[in-house]
Amino acid sequence: MKYRLLTVTALSLTLLGSSGAFADAETEALKAEVKALEARIAQLEERNKPQAPQNTVAVPVSAQKLAQRVAIVERKQELAQEDADAKAAAAPTVSVGPKGLAVTSPDKQYSLNVHAYAQLDDRTFFDHGPNSAQGAGTNSFLVRTARPILDAKMTDYFNGRLMWDFGQGNARLLDAYGDFHPLPGNDIVNLRAGEFKVPVGIERWQSEQEIEFVERGLTTNLVPFRDMGVMAYGQLIPDQLEYQLAYLNGASDLQINTGDTDSNKDVAVRLFAHPLRWTDSKALDGFGIGVGGTYGVHQGSSSSPNLTTGYLSPAQRLFFAYGNGVFANGPQWRFNPQFTYYNGPFGAFGEYVRDNQELQVSSIDRELSNRAWFIMASYVLTGEDASFDGVKPARNFKPSAGDWGAFELVARTGELNVDKKAFPLFASATTSARNAVEMTVGANWYLNHSVKVNLDYAYTTFDGGNTAAQGGDRQNEQALLARTQVRF
Repeated sequence: MKYRLLTVTALSLTLLGSSGAFADAETEALKAEVKALEARIAQLEERNKPQAPQNTVAVPVSAQKLAQRVAIVERKQELAQEDADAKAAAAPTVSVGPKGLAVTSPDKQYSLNVHAYAQLDDRTFFDHGPNSAQGAGTNSFLVRTARPILDAKMTDYFNGRLMWDFGQGNARLLDAYGDFHPLPGNDIVNLRAGEFKVPVGIERWQSEQEIEFVERGLTTNLVPFRDMGVMAYGQLIPDQLEYQLAYLNGASDLQINTGDTDSNKDVAVRLFAHPLRWTDSKALDGFGIGVGGTYGVHQGSSSSPNLTTGYLSPAQRLFFAYGNGVFANGPQWRFNPQFTYYNGPFGAFGEYVRDNQELQVSSIDRELSNRAWFIMASYVLTGEDASFDGVKPARNFKPSAGDWGAFELVARTGELNVDKKAFPLFASATTSARNAVEMTVGANWYLNHSVKVNLDYAYTTFDGGNTAAQGGDRQNEQALLARTQVRF
């Protein structure tokens, strides 16, 4: 500011002196004004100087000492940044997304994933008549499943899962197992111990969250729900041939085994192949074929049958149960061929289950053979790929952008036959049907990864099982089944 004013003033004086148009008195006045301005500027600069502390003497700082001080300050800044970087590297990574809450250690060797899903169902029954063995079905809303899940990783060698279910007013533990991976990065051999799904029944093997229908089909009645034991599993040929081999307590049809009732054990095995993936043909890539089975000896008694509690229709109504006093008394084996096929938006899979078991009532011993099959097909109207692991919408639900998610049509038919030798000693022909045939059609709406809506119409016919005095067949079952699934 000072120099700018002096420059302007000097230029002004020069111009004035050269023009000769002003009087000497005026020139002297301007000089006096310049001096006054210089004095004012000096006063302002003095006022703005930092004040030295009292009783101290200012010591001039050399250029060398000033450079040393700057270096010290810069090093302190470097150390502070290194400390901040070290703290950031030691902090766990926390993420929230469609698959839940995940906390991961800095070295990626430990992680905990917390997620859950819930299914709210509505069941509406039609055409109730007087011939229904169980009476008219109850129209109702219910929380079918409510399952919190904890998945943990403990180095590259170990991981585990805990899953509970609080649906339908019950509380039970479904999955509680740990996995050991002796060859990290190589999926040939893995070991599992605890409570888990039995490797038999392809529809049961499919995740509850990804099934295409509100309820599974009739074949699921002839396989276990969960069992306890150990299992080896892996891929003998990567992405082409998988296997599971389990040694288990031995669960009855449609049951969870939470503790063995005898000292015998079951063996379960499953092989599943995609034999045409080597061709690199998309039309053949999605074809899979496999076989599963179980074998074990089950012993029960009239007071503790060690036996299934009965078989359910697609609307979850009991249509067959063994009579009082019947119990397991010998070998039980299951044979389960199965297949899948996926090609773009089209999908299909199915299975056949044969379930042979030796039973006893009073002093009569008999081996019964129950059989079931189903086949289903699906088509994704919005063009996304159909998959055994569910449909992933290409565009999530967002009406303002014209996006509505993915839509799928599904159809299934299947049958369950109870061995004729079960009647009338092992089951009552007036309360239990010997045959059930289902036909189910439905539509699925995948709004995004987290929200899915199912709507099914299930029609089931029965042979036998009529409680009316005139005998005959159980009332046909017609039900509208709706489900809203939310997962996080």
